[in-house]
Amino acid sequence: MPALPWISLEAPDPGAELIVMASKLPLRAHGDIPRFLRETWRVRRQLTRSPGLVGYSLDAQLVAKTFWTVSAWESRPELGAFDRASPHANAKDVLRSAMMPSTFVMWRCRPEDLPISWSEVRLRVAASEAKRA
Repeated sequence: MPALPWISLEAPDPGAELIVMASKLPLRAHGDIPRFLRETWRVRRQLTRSPGLVGYSLDAQLVAKTFWTVSAWESRPELGAFDRASPHANAKDVLRSAMMPSTFVMWRCRPEDLPISWSEVRLRVAASEAKRA
């Protein structure tokens, strides 16, 4: 399944410093994929109305049972508000038992660095996982 192309929602101020959040979300079993995809569609609807979201993308590696996300936000408080609001907050509860340990990485970028490439996401996630090992 190909990655979703970067979806831009809001044009940031050219001088802004954005917050980027990337995640690697592995599932325990292939049977958990339909439930994960259902929750993902709900969360994507939430994203379209989330204040401060500049853009996002999702890469689903179904054979590996691993989902990757990347999003850029105008501020960390706006990212936090999204994280605590449903359906995202509900999805975390619903999917907790289906998830293997996940990796989350944050960094800052400038608007001209968007869209964030999947190679950059994977490098940053791998570096974070190597530090944990």
